Amino acid sequence: MSTLYEFQIPTKIIYGIGCASKIGDIAADTGKKSFQLITDKGVMGAGIIDCLKTTLEKANIKIIPFDEVEANPTVQTVDKAFAQYLDHNCQGVIAVGGGSPMDTGKSVAILATNPGSAVDYIGVDKVKNPSAPLICIPTTAGTAAEITCVAILSDPVNKIKKGIRSPHVAPDIALLDPLLTLSLPPAPTRESGLDALSHAIESYISVDAWNASDALTLKAIELIGRYLRNAVHIGSDIVARDGMLQASLLAGMGFLNTRLCLVHAITGPLGGIYNLSHGVSNAIVLPHAMRFMLPGSLSKYVNIANALGENVEGMSERRAAEKAIQAVEQLSEDVGLPKGLSIYGVIEEELPTIAETISQSFMIDLSPRKAAASDILEICKAAL
Repeated sequence: MSTLYEFQIPTKIIYGIGCASKIGDIAADTGKKSFQLITDKGVMGAGIIDCLKTTLEKANIKIIPFDEVEANPTVQTVDKAFAQYLDHNCQGVIAVGGGSPMDTGKSVAILATNPGSAVDYIGVDKVKNPSAPLICIPTTAGTAAEITCVAILSDPVNKIKKGIRSPHVAPDIALLDPLLTLSLPPAPTRESGLDALSHAIESYISVDAWNASDALTLKAIELIGRYLRNAVHIGSDIVARDGMLQASLLAGMGFLNTRLCLVHAITGPLGGIYNLSHGVSNAIVLPHAMRFMLPGSLSKYVNIANALGENVEGMSERRAAEKAIQAVEQLSEDVGLPKGLSIYGVIEEELPTIAETISQSFMIDLSPRKAAASDILEICKAAL
């Protein structure tokens, strides 16, 4: 347990149903007149961008769209987007979508004020200058990339997935409107929602957690248990969408300050090697990693079980803690999460080498129970 705690959220947060209609005024308040709007083809096709562009143009803001972001954005995509940024003399970035467009937007905003290419800044505290003005608008409820100080990028040449980590990466403004998540199909709703759950649980049980972060992350767990099923199966339920977007934000506010542990230590390398969906891999690994970490955080697991709606009255602490894992598994089943990493191409014979790499992650030391390479290997096998 730390004896000194810090808590900071660099990003200004604007939240509310219908608040996206304020984007023109918000962009104008930055004093900049030309923005690159970074998104993906799915968001572009949903019509969200057209509505935002209309509002921006009414505020005399010039918009240059870039919609070539893939599911796991690469350093090459960032460099391509930045070349367009320069060609059109953009002065800031508006990123709209899930974690991938927002991580791409964060990276482009960094390159606008720091020399070189995206790969030069992968690592910790390599960014020396504040970014260009950056506004992030999520259309999913899961990553909380709109407020975090990291941009996760893939390097397909070296088969790695790592982050640009710096306080300068944090967006200036996060604009969260639950209405923008209504068009999200069931599968990405499920994956992003379970991603938020993994963030909330890992932040809650992290050895760096404390009362301020616990209040946020335990509430996030409660909201996800209450609203994820409806958000997936009744996508038009604005109450559920609102609850999930709040949950994602609260989980992000928590892990921004506590960081994450064993699940993300495992899924980061796996995602880079196999090009996995981040939300899917986190969700599949989560209960297996929780089972391993349980002895180090029994009382918090009981609280997780309660937050997810389990009745643990009269149970021993150990039995009540185990109900947390069962609740996570039941929620995943209820929303239709595919079972097992093997269907996504993860190969058992390659896991021993990967487990050794994972065991060197700084996130292992943030876990309530420390995992050796042999433990990690067994968790990965169980998740196949």
